[in-house]
Amino acid sequence: MADGEGLEALSMRRVAAELDVATMSLYRHVPDKDGLVHLMMDRVFAGVSFSAADAALGWRARLELAAHLLWRTFRAHPWLASALSVTRPQPVANALPFGEWVLSALVAEGLDVSSVFTAYLTLFNYVRGTALNLEMEAAAEAATGQDAEAWMDQQEGMFMELVAAYPTFVRLTREGYDFDLDQLFEFGLQRLLDGLAVLIGQVAPDDRTPDGRAPDGQDSRSPRS
Repeated sequence: MADGEGLEALSMRRVAAELDVATMSLYRHVPDKDGLVHLMMDRVFAGVSFSAADAALGWRARLELAAHLLWRTFRAHPWLASALSVTRPQPVANALPFGEWVLSALVAEGLDVSSVFTAYLTLFNYVRGTALNLEMEAAAEAATGQDAEAWMDQQEGMFMELVAAYPTFVRLTREGYDFDLDQLFEFGLQRLLDGLAVLIGQVAPDDRTPDGRAPDGQDSRSPRS
């Protein structure tokens, strides 16, 4: 229900109707809608896992893999990005293995724990922030009956008038831009990892674990997935 229609469509009454049970009977299992959503998040993260072979990857390949797994998870469950909070993190037990896997990859590079956790939050929030557009676009398409491309075509005249005094915007509007959220995600991810490579490159070799990575992390780049 949430995957197809978003969290706004989810209610205890609606769930009860789908299950053909009394609404009050649901409260024997969950305290309220928030409790239900918490269980949903835990169920989703139970399906996010890494193989033993993945552990042998370098730090960059591990983070790239983790980001792609998270992105695909948000794509499959568009409601998840808005349900998760960075400022008030929920105790989602099945999300801990994902976090530990990313954190341990950075710890092995000799970064201090504070920098490691900040890097993890930055990566997580980048993926989550980009994914927020998935639910918003799905809701907008449902409300208007138009996909993003059709909507932009309809707005072209107004945009051209609006940007008339700004030559770079005029050129962009005339030449067109092939907006693709997956490509936007990938571009930002690689630039974020480039920045972490610089940070990790500043770590002294003696501060790394015995199986530490090369200073610039570039040997660990993996093919796009």
